[in-house]
Amino acid sequence: MVEVNGGTFTMGATTEQGSDAYSDEKPAHNVTLSNYYISKYELTQEEWETVMGNNPSYDEGDNKPVEQVSWNDCQEFIKKLNLLTGLQFRLPTEAEWEYAARGGNRSQEYKYSGSNNIGDVAWFRYNSSSTTHQVGTK
Repeated sequence: MVEVNGGTFTMGATTEQGSDAYSDEKPAHNVTLSNYYISKYELTQEEWETVMGNNPSYDEGDNKPVEQVSWNDCQEFIKKLNLLTGLQFRLPTEAEWEYAARGGNRSQEYKYSGSNNIGDVAWFRYNSSSTTHQVGTK
């Protein structure tokens, strides 16, 4: 987990998003967040299997992100994780996720966290060869 320093940001379809913004991301609006923690990487299949005892992923690999899970599956995972650790994990809110994905208070006005070029920072449809990749490689 990494700490994200809170702050105020414009959530939704900002000018940096340009034509990548969807109509349901409008209107852009200011959101203020307190400090919070978020996982540095996507949850790995190994982590999921350790807690849940199974691996539902189609594209298997211990250090690849878990996939083929629903929101309800994630809630069950969190419930079990909290019981195992005695801590209180939860999914980030939409605002927390967007703030972190944009680089938080260090965004430097990038379109994405750390770059204006999505291929520099993320695996996606056009650079992934239609497969998942190990977490932390972008």
